[in-house]
Amino acid sequence: MDRVLVTGGGGFIGSHLVDSLLGSGADVLVVDDFRMGRREHLGSEGTAGRLTVIEGDIRSAGDLRQVADFAPDTVFHMAALHFIPYCNAHPQEALDVNVLGLDAVIRAVRSAPLKSFVFPSSGAIYGFGDRPWPETAPARPDEIYGISKWMGEQIMGRFHADRPGVRTVVARLFNTYGPRETNPHVLPEVMKALGAGKTIELGNLWPQRDLIFVTDTAAGLVAAAKGGVAGSEPAERGVAGSEPAERGVAGFGLAERDPGLEVFNVGTGTGTTIEDVMQTIGDITGHPVDVRQVPERMRDGDGHLISDPQKLMQATGWKPEYDLEAGLRQLLASEGLL
Repeated sequence: MDRVLVTGGGGFIGSHLVDSLLGSGADVLVVDDFRMGRREHLGSEGTAGRLTVIEGDIRSAGDLRQVADFAPDTVFHMAALHFIPYCNAHPQEALDVNVLGLDAVIRAVRSAPLKSFVFPSSGAIYGFGDRPWPETAPARPDEIYGISKWMGEQIMGRFHADRPGVRTVVARLFNTYGPRETNPHVLPEVMKALGAGKTIELGNLWPQRDLIFVTDTAAGLVAAAKGGVAGSEPAERGVAGSEPAERGVAGFGLAERDPGLEVFNVGTGTGTTIEDVMQTIGDITGHPVDVRQVPERMRDGDGHLISDPQKLMQATGWKPEYDLEAGLRQLLASEGLL
């Protein structure tokens, strides 16, 4: 992993990934339109001459022209529209960026000497369930963001068929949190309210999410790009109460151990409610958090969304370093709230 393209590298997860790659000695090319990403997340562009930043749109062949000259050996395609309410309100744009943008990036690297290509998908492709989802669970996205990511997985299946010598990774990310968040998800809004001394207005408090600290997500992506092939998984890893999981990657119809193609969940495997988060913040700060539930913020049809990350752990030795308290402590400190 010597020459790495990171699309969306000025964004939340992307910028932490860039930090990790530069720290390992790689040359990094970032392509970002900075609509949501931030240049300041990237620090100095002159990092020993190893960081190059292009301000451009991933859908534009002209903006991506320099990618061929850079000749990456690894691609992390982080650029996407992530915020679900925005995607629901602008479905055509979400599909345009998340699906056609991926296709444009693949075209831009068709002559590159690639060794690996990592596509961050989402746990949203699974839908809600009462048990942790393994990678073999059937895809059943019910909102446009999850649908766009499922479509992206199909494109990666095609890419792998066209370039079987390239390690092709679909990384299904769960709920990442931490410093530099660029979308108004729950925790950034909580931090903002805490900083202003305001009551925190929330919707449902009971659904469990798989909260993973951002540097753990970045490390998981790097491990997935480098790692080996996981061993065969027993049928028992199917979701309890569902039909038995077929041998194959959900939504692909390809053999799970097809050489060079991997699908990994990137999460902790632990379910956490927003009520748990508020309690932990109160414990860390020594001040109970003032929370008010607002009916209009309550999501209809809500449920639990938790990963089974054992495949990635067993294949690469990766595991999250931060538990909830440690991650929240880091986030609060970064916001000047400790």
